[in-house]
Amino acid sequence: MTLGKVQSLALIAMTLFFSTTSHAISSQPKYGPEALLLSKSNDYFRSHPAPQFWMLMPHYSAQRSGNTCSVASLVMLINAGRAHLPLTRSDRLATEPGFFKKISSFEFKIRLNVLHLGISLDPLGALTQDAFSAYDIPPEKMEVIHTENLSASTRQRLHEHLMAFEKDSREFILANFLQSTYTGDADIGHIAPVGAYDAQNKKVLILDPDRDWYEPYWVSEETFLKGMATRDGDAFRGYIRIKMPVRQ
Repeated sequence: MTLGKVQSLALIAMTLFFSTTSHAISSQPKYGPEALLLSKSNDYFRSHPAPQFWMLMPHYSAQRSGNTCSVASLVMLINAGRAHLPLTRSDRLATEPGFFKKISSFEFKIRLNVLHLGISLDPLGALTQDAFSAYDIPPEKMEVIHTENLSASTRQRLHEHLMAFEKDSREFILANFLQSTYTGDADIGHIAPVGAYDAQNKKVLILDPDRDWYEPYWVSEETFLKGMATRDGDAFRGYIRIKMPVRQ
């Protein structure tokens, strides 16, 4: 067999391999069995005011790199928190580049913007405090909650917090979860704000900042907890409750 024929056969084999591989990958459901796309399920907003959703959606930000889901999420929350303030022409909206200029913590600037590392729940709480103070909207109340199990008491506490979120326009929730639990993708930690809570159907809307891959999607309240009741190293994941300052 000549060299030319060998090269041709090799090329055909490689083409078949990659075509088959690509087809196998693309045939997998993008969002898995737990997620329900907002574009296919938006009836909730026709019968509920959902103030947090409408405060966050104008500022629905994409993370600029694979490790900055925390920053993109906080940028959304900061802009939502400042929406009621008497801003002037010189006031810029929060953005990811501007965020790193505003926060005071050198450690977070290096970790997130230089080393391109993510953060776990407790550091996220510290970053949240830093960020809100940097933009002059210190939260009235903030609580970091580790969801250490799926017990009845943990479920009840989360349900109460979600109910409070739905009823009070100043309540916000920032979730830290295992991505694969929600969408069937990689077993990596992720951070996103909650966009809405449908109490009647017990569904939670995730405003996922990974806009390369996702649109907003709903998960059941049970799945929402399962994704957070996972370990990140030695600590459990969970969520942060933030109460925005009183509107001026």
